[in-house]
Amino acid sequence: MTDLPYLTVIVPCWNEARFVDAFLDSVKTQSYPADRMEILFVDGLSNDGTRTIVREHALREPNLRLLDNPGHSKPAALNRGISEARGDVIIRLDVHAEYESNYLLKCVHGLLSNPQADNVGGIRRSLPRDDTALGRAIAVSATDTFGAGGARYRTGVGGPQWVDTVFGGCYRRSVFDRVGLFDEHLARAQDREFNQRLRASGGKVLLLPDITSTYYARSDFREYCSWTFEEGYWPFRASRAVGRWIGSFRNVVPVGFVASLTVGALAAPRSRAARWATAGALGLYGAAALTSAGRLAWRHRDPALLVTLPIVFATTHVVYGVGSIWGVLDPAARRG
Repeated sequence: MTDLPYLTVIVPCWNEARFVDAFLDSVKTQSYPADRMEILFVDGLSNDGTRTIVREHALREPNLRLLDNPGHSKPAALNRGISEARGDVIIRLDVHAEYESNYLLKCVHGLLSNPQADNVGGIRRSLPRDDTALGRAIAVSATDTFGAGGARYRTGVGGPQWVDTVFGGCYRRSVFDRVGLFDEHLARAQDREFNQRLRASGGKVLLLPDITSTYYARSDFREYCSWTFEEGYWPFRASRAVGRWIGSFRNVVPVGFVASLTVGALAAPRSRAARWATAGALGLYGAAALTSAGRLAWRHRDPALLVTLPIVFATTHVVYGVGSIWGVLDPAARRG
Protein backbone atom coordinates (compact mmCIF):
# COMPACT_ATOMS: atom_id res chain seq x y z
CA MET A 1 0.00 0.00 0.00
CA THR A 2 2.97 2.29 -0.51
CA ASP A 3 1.20 3.90 -3.46
CA LEU A 4 -1.46 5.38 -1.19
CA PRO A 5 -1.43 9.19 -0.98
CA TYR A 6 -0.22 10.85 2.18
CA LEU A 7 -3.29 11.54 4.30
CA THR A 8 -3.95 14.37 6.75
CA VAL A 9 -6.67 13.76 9.35
CA ILE A 10 -8.01 16.98 10.89
CA VAL A 11 -9.91 16.78 14.17
CA PRO A 12 -11.51 20.03 15.47
CA CYS A 13 -12.06 19.76 19.20
CA TRP A 14 -12.98 21.63 22.37
CA ASN A 15 -13.63 20.14 25.84
CA GLU A 16 -14.17 16.54 24.74
CA ALA A 17 -12.50 14.65 27.60
CA ARG A 18 -15.49 12.28 27.82
CA PHE A 19 -15.06 11.05 24.24
CA VAL A 20 -11.51 11.76 23.10
CA ASP A 21 -9.82 8.66 24.51
CA ALA A 22 -12.19 6.22 22.78
CA PHE A 23 -12.05 8.33 19.63
CA LEU A 24 -8.25 8.24 19.47
CA ASP A 25 -8.27 4.51 20.13
CA SER A 26 -10.57 4.05 17.12
CA VAL A 27 -8.24 6.17 14.98
CA LYS A 28 -5.19 4.16 16.08
CA THR A 29 -6.81 0.92 14.91
CA GLN A 30 -7.25 2.23 11.38
CA SER A 31 -5.82 0.03 8.63
CA TYR A 32 -4.42 3.04 6.77
CA PRO A 33 -0.59 2.83 7.05
CA ALA A 34 0.61 4.97 9.94
CA ASP A 35 3.64 6.11 7.97
CA ARG A 36 1.33 7.48 5.23
CA MET A 37 -0.80 9.68 7.48
CA GLU A 38 -0.73 12.43 10.10
CA ILE A 39 -3.38 13.36 12.67
CA LEU A 40 -3.79 17.04 13.47
CA PHE A 41 -5.82 17.56 16.63
CA VAL A 42 -6.86 21.22 16.52
CA ASP A 43 -8.01 22.10 20.02
CA GLY A 44 -9.79 25.24 21.21
CA LEU A 45 -7.69 25.44 24.40
CA SER A 46 -9.78 22.86 26.26
CA ASN A 47 -9.81 23.09 30.07
CA ASP A 48 -11.45 19.76 30.93
CA GLY A 49 -8.46 17.45 30.54
CA THR A 50 -8.79 16.91 26.79
CA ARG A 51 -5.34 18.30 26.06
CA THR A 52 -3.68 16.04 28.64
CA ILE A 53 -5.29 12.97 27.08
CA VAL A 54 -4.23 14.01 23.57
CA ARG A 55 -0.65 14.70 24.71
CA GLU A 56 -0.47 11.25 26.33
CA HIS A 57 -1.53 9.66 23.06
CA ALA A 58 0.95 11.83 21.14
CA LEU A 59 3.80 10.41 23.22
CA ARG A 60 2.96 6.99 21.79
CA GLU A 61 1.90 8.14 18.32
CA PRO A 62 4.55 10.24 16.52
CA ASN A 63 2.13 11.09 13.70
CA LEU A 64 -0.27 12.85 16.12
CA ARG A 65 0.13 16.60 16.67
CA LEU A 66 -1.80 18.95 18.95
CA LEU A 67 -2.45 22.40 17.47
CA ASP A 68 -3.99 25.40 19.26
CA ASN A 69 -7.19 27.07 18.12
CA PRO A 70 -7.86 30.07 20.40
CA GLY A 71 -11.56 30.85 20.52
CA HIS A 72 -12.54 27.24 19.61
CA SER A 73 -14.09 28.26 16.28
CA LYS A 74 -14.70 25.11 14.23
CA PRO A 75 -14.05 26.65 10.78
CA ALA A 76 -10.89 28.30 12.16
CA ALA A 77 -9.79 24.88 13.44
CA LEU A 78 -10.37 23.32 10.03
CA ASN A 79 -8.49 26.12 8.27
CA ARG A 80 -5.60 25.89 10.74
CA GLY A 81 -5.40 22.17 10.06
CA ILE A 82 -5.48 22.66 6.29
CA SER A 83 -2.70 25.26 6.50
CA GLU A 84 -0.54 22.80 8.47
CA ALA A 85 -1.46 19.73 6.41
CA ARG A 86 1.17 17.78 4.50
CA GLY A 87 -1.28 15.39 2.90
CA ASP A 88 -2.52 15.18 -0.69
CA VAL A 89 -5.85 14.04 0.77
CA ILE A 90 -7.51 15.72 3.75
CA ILE A 91 -10.20 14.12 5.86
CA ARG A 92 -12.16 15.58 8.75
CA LEU A 93 -13.17 13.42 11.71
CA ASP A 94 -15.52 14.23 14.59
CA VAL A 95 -14.65 13.36 18.20
CA HIS A 96 -18.27 12.38 18.92
CA ALA A 97 -17.95 9.47 16.52
CA GLU A 98 -16.19 6.14 16.22
CA TYR A 99 -15.00 4.69 12.95
CA GLU A 100 -14.69 1.18 11.59
CA SER A 101 -11.06 0.08 11.19
CA ASN A 102 -11.00 0.55 7.42
CA TYR A 103 -12.87 3.87 7.39
CA LEU A 104 -9.91 5.99 6.28
CA LEU A 105 -8.82 3.44 3.70
CA LYS A 106 -12.32 3.22 2.23
CA CYS A 107 -12.61 7.02 2.06
CA VAL A 108 -9.32 7.38 0.21
CA HIS A 109 -10.07 4.46 -2.12
CA GLY A 110 -13.49 5.99 -2.80
CA LEU A 111 -11.86 9.27 -3.73
CA LEU A 112 -9.22 7.62 -5.94
CA SER A 113 -11.78 5.34 -7.63
CA ASN A 114 -14.06 8.25 -8.51
CA PRO A 115 -11.89 10.92 -10.14
CA GLN A 116 -14.95 13.12 -10.73
CA ALA A 117 -15.54 13.35 -6.96
CA ASP A 118 -13.95 16.14 -4.93
CA ASN A 119 -15.40 15.11 -1.57
CA VAL A 120 -16.37 11.62 -0.42
CA GLY A 121 -18.25 10.52 2.70
CA GLY A 122 -20.34 7.68 4.05
CA ILE A 123 -23.31 6.72 6.19
CA ARG A 124 -23.49 7.98 9.78
CA ARG A 125 -25.16 5.59 12.18
CA SER A 126 -26.46 7.09 15.40
CA LEU A 127 -26.28 5.77 18.97
CA PRO A 128 -27.29 7.51 22.23
CA ARG A 129 -24.65 9.01 24.50
CA ASP A 130 -26.75 7.77 27.42
CA ASP A 131 -28.80 4.57 27.17
CA THR A 132 -32.13 6.03 28.30
CA ALA A 133 -35.52 5.85 26.60
CA LEU A 134 -35.19 9.49 25.55
CA GLY A 135 -31.58 9.06 24.44
CA ARG A 136 -32.51 6.07 22.27
CA ALA A 137 -35.42 7.99 20.73
CA ILE A 138 -33.21 10.95 19.82
CA ALA A 139 -30.62 8.65 18.25
CA VAL A 140 -33.22 6.67 16.28
CA SER A 141 -35.01 9.81 15.04
CA ALA A 142 -31.71 11.10 13.61
CA THR A 143 -31.60 8.25 11.11
CA ASP A 144 -35.25 8.28 10.00
CA THR A 145 -36.69 10.30 7.13
CA PHE A 146 -39.65 11.54 9.19
CA GLY A 147 -37.36 12.76 11.95
CA ALA A 148 -34.28 13.90 10.03
CA GLY A 149 -35.57 14.77 6.57
CA GLY A 150 -33.87 13.57 3.43
CA ALA A 151 -30.20 13.83 4.48
CA ARG A 152 -28.89 10.68 2.80
CA TYR A 153 -25.83 10.32 5.00
CA ARG A 154 -28.26 9.90 7.92
CA THR A 155 -31.04 7.82 6.38
CA GLY A 156 -28.86 5.70 4.08
CA VAL A 157 -28.82 4.88 0.36
CA GLY A 158 -28.79 1.68 -1.66
CA GLY A 159 -25.69 2.60 -3.65
CA PRO A 160 -23.26 5.42 -4.47
CA GLN A 161 -25.08 8.73 -4.86
CA TRP A 162 -24.20 12.33 -5.63
CA VAL A 163 -25.41 14.48 -2.73
CA ASP A 164 -25.28 18.05 -1.43
CA THR A 165 -23.23 17.28 1.68
CA VAL A 166 -21.76 14.41 3.72
CA PHE A 167 -20.72 13.80 7.31
CA GLY A 168 -17.08 14.75 7.85
CA GLY A 169 -15.74 14.62 4.34
CA CYS A 170 -12.65 13.34 2.54
CA TYR A 171 -11.25 15.98 0.17
CA ARG A 172 -8.56 16.25 -2.42
CA ARG A 173 -6.06 18.85 -1.22
CA SER A 174 -6.39 20.67 -4.55
CA VAL A 175 -10.05 21.44 -3.75
CA PHE A 176 -9.02 24.03 -1.17
CA ASP A 177 -6.63 25.69 -3.61
CA ARG A 178 -9.46 25.94 -6.13
CA VAL A 179 -12.47 26.78 -3.94
CA GLY A 180 -10.90 28.39 -0.89
CA LEU A 181 -11.15 27.55 2.80
CA PHE A 182 -14.04 27.27 5.26
CA ASP A 183 -15.87 30.50 6.05
CA GLU A 184 -14.78 31.58 9.52
CA HIS A 185 -17.77 33.92 9.88
CA LEU A 186 -19.99 30.85 10.31
CA ALA A 187 -19.95 29.22 13.74
CA ARG A 188 -22.10 26.43 12.26
CA ALA A 189 -23.04 25.24 8.75
CA GLN A 190 -19.53 25.95 7.47
CA ASP A 191 -19.31 22.48 5.89
CA ARG A 192 -22.68 22.95 4.19
CA GLU A 193 -21.59 26.35 2.85
CA PHE A 194 -18.27 24.94 1.65
CA ASN A 195 -19.88 22.00 -0.14
CA GLN A 196 -22.40 24.32 -1.77
CA ARG A 197 -19.54 26.52 -2.95
CA LEU A 198 -17.71 23.41 -4.16
CA ARG A 199 -20.70 22.23 -6.18
CA ALA A 200 -21.29 25.72 -7.58
CA SER A 201 -17.73 25.64 -8.95
CA GLY A 202 -18.46 22.37 -10.78
CA GLY A 203 -17.26 20.02 -8.03
CA LYS A 204 -19.11 16.94 -6.81
CA VAL A 205 -19.83 15.33 -3.44
CA LEU A 206 -20.17 11.54 -3.39
CA LEU A 207 -21.89 9.41 -0.74
CA LEU A 208 -20.66 5.80 -0.55
CA PRO A 209 -22.86 3.56 1.65
CA ASP A 210 -20.11 1.03 2.38
CA ILE A 211 -18.28 3.73 4.38
CA THR A 212 -19.81 3.89 7.86
CA SER A 213 -19.24 5.63 11.16
CA THR A 214 -21.09 5.74 14.47
CA TYR A 215 -22.12 9.09 15.94
CA TYR A 216 -23.12 9.51 19.59
CA ALA A 217 -26.22 11.69 19.61
CA ARG A 218 -27.11 14.02 22.46
CA SER A 219 -29.29 12.37 25.08
CA ASP A 220 -30.06 15.29 27.40
CA PHE A 221 -33.38 16.90 26.43
CA ARG A 222 -32.36 20.50 27.09
CA GLU A 223 -29.04 20.05 25.28
CA TYR A 224 -30.85 18.42 22.37
CA CYS A 225 -33.34 21.32 22.11
CA SER A 226 -30.49 23.84 22.08
CA TRP A 227 -28.64 21.86 19.40
CA THR A 228 -31.81 21.47 17.29
CA PHE A 229 -32.52 25.20 17.48
CA GLU A 230 -29.00 25.89 16.20
CA GLU A 231 -29.44 23.30 13.45
CA GLY A 232 -32.53 25.14 12.25
CA TYR A 233 -31.05 28.59 12.73
CA TRP A 234 -27.74 28.30 10.95
CA PRO A 235 -28.74 27.31 7.38
CA PHE A 236 -30.82 30.49 7.21
CA ARG A 237 -28.41 32.74 9.08
CA ALA A 238 -25.47 31.43 7.02
CA SER A 239 -27.40 31.96 3.78
CA ARG A 240 -28.06 35.58 4.73
CA ALA A 241 -24.44 36.07 5.76
CA VAL A 242 -22.96 34.77 2.49
CA GLY A 243 -25.68 36.24 0.27
CA ARG A 244 -26.94 32.99 -1.28
CA TRP A 245 -29.11 30.04 -0.28
CA ILE A 246 -26.97 27.15 0.99
CA GLY A 247 -29.73 24.90 2.31
CA SER A 248 -32.10 22.42 0.70
CA PHE A 249 -35.82 21.66 0.64
CA ARG A 250 -35.59 19.63 3.87
CA ASN A 251 -34.54 22.79 5.74
CA VAL A 252 -37.69 24.63 4.67
CA VAL A 253 -40.30 22.02 5.66
CA PRO A 254 -40.19 22.69 9.45
CA VAL A 255 -40.55 26.43 8.75
CA GLY A 256 -43.74 25.79 6.83
CA PHE A 257 -45.00 23.45 9.56
CA VAL A 258 -44.46 25.96 12.38
CA ALA A 259 -45.65 28.96 10.35
CA SER A 260 -48.88 27.25 9.25
CA LEU A 261 -49.71 26.12 12.79
CA THR A 262 -48.99 29.60 14.14
CA VAL A 263 -51.20 31.28 11.54
CA GLY A 264 -53.93 28.70 12.13
CA ALA A 265 -53.80 29.15 15.90
CA LEU A 266 -54.01 32.94 15.57
CA ALA A 267 -56.92 32.76 13.15
CA ALA A 268 -58.79 29.96 14.95
CA PRO A 269 -60.69 32.17 17.46
CA ARG A 270 -62.30 34.09 14.56
CA SER A 271 -62.52 31.42 11.87
CA ARG A 272 -64.17 28.02 11.96
CA ALA A 273 -62.31 27.03 8.79
CA ALA A 274 -59.00 27.88 10.45
CA ARG A 275 -59.93 25.75 13.46
CA TRP A 276 -60.78 22.78 11.26
CA ALA A 277 -57.67 23.21 9.11
CA THR A 278 -55.38 23.49 12.13
CA ALA A 279 -56.98 20.53 13.87
CA GLY A 280 -56.73 18.51 10.65
CA ALA A 281 -53.06 19.37 10.21
CA LEU A 282 -52.31 18.40 13.81
CA GLY A 283 -54.28 15.18 13.39
CA LEU A 284 -52.38 14.21 10.24
CA TYR A 285 -49.09 15.07 11.86
CA GLY A 286 -49.94 13.06 14.97
CA ALA A 287 -50.94 10.06 12.86
CA ALA A 288 -47.71 10.25 10.86
CA ALA A 289 -45.63 10.57 14.04
CA LEU A 290 -47.34 7.61 15.68
CA THR A 291 -47.03 5.49 12.54
CA SER A 292 -43.32 6.27 12.27
CA ALA A 293 -42.85 5.60 15.99
CA GLY A 294 -44.60 2.24 15.68
CA ARG A 295 -42.51 1.24 12.68
CA LEU A 296 -39.25 2.18 14.40
CA ALA A 297 -40.24 0.61 17.73
CA TRP A 298 -40.91 -2.65 15.90
CA ARG A 299 -37.66 -2.44 13.91
CA HIS A 300 -35.55 -1.77 17.00
CA ARG A 301 -37.56 -4.06 19.30
CA ASP A 302 -37.92 -1.17 21.75
CA PRO A 303 -41.52 -0.56 22.97
CA ALA A 304 -40.46 2.60 24.82
CA LEU A 305 -40.02 4.29 21.45
CA LEU A 306 -43.80 4.28 21.00
CA VAL A 307 -44.00 6.91 23.74
CA THR A 308 -40.74 8.81 23.38
CA LEU A 309 -40.42 9.07 19.60
CA PRO A 310 -43.59 11.17 19.00
CA ILE A 311 -42.32 13.60 21.65
CA VAL A 312 -38.89 13.77 20.00
CA PHE A 313 -40.41 14.17 16.53
CA ALA A 314 -42.64 17.06 17.61
CA THR A 315 -39.84 18.72 19.57
CA THR A 316 -37.44 18.41 16.65
CA HIS A 317 -39.79 19.86 14.06
CA VAL A 318 -41.09 22.71 16.20
CA VAL A 319 -37.74 23.76 17.68
CA TYR A 320 -36.00 23.43 14.32
CA GLY A 321 -38.71 25.49 12.65
CA VAL A 322 -38.55 28.21 15.33
CA GLY A 323 -34.76 28.30 14.96
CA SER A 324 -35.11 28.66 11.20
CA ILE A 325 -37.58 31.53 11.52
CA TRP A 326 -35.20 33.31 13.88
CA GLY A 327 -32.41 32.69 11.37
CA VAL A 328 -34.50 34.58 8.81
CA LEU A 329 -35.37 37.45 11.17
CA ASP A 330 -32.25 37.81 13.35
CA PRO A 331 -30.73 41.26 12.66
CA ALA A 332 -27.31 39.91 13.64
CA ALA A 333 -27.32 37.53 10.69
CA ARG A 334 -26.13 40.05 8.13
CA ARG A 335 -22.41 40.14 7.69
CA GLY A 336 -20.89 43.51 8.48
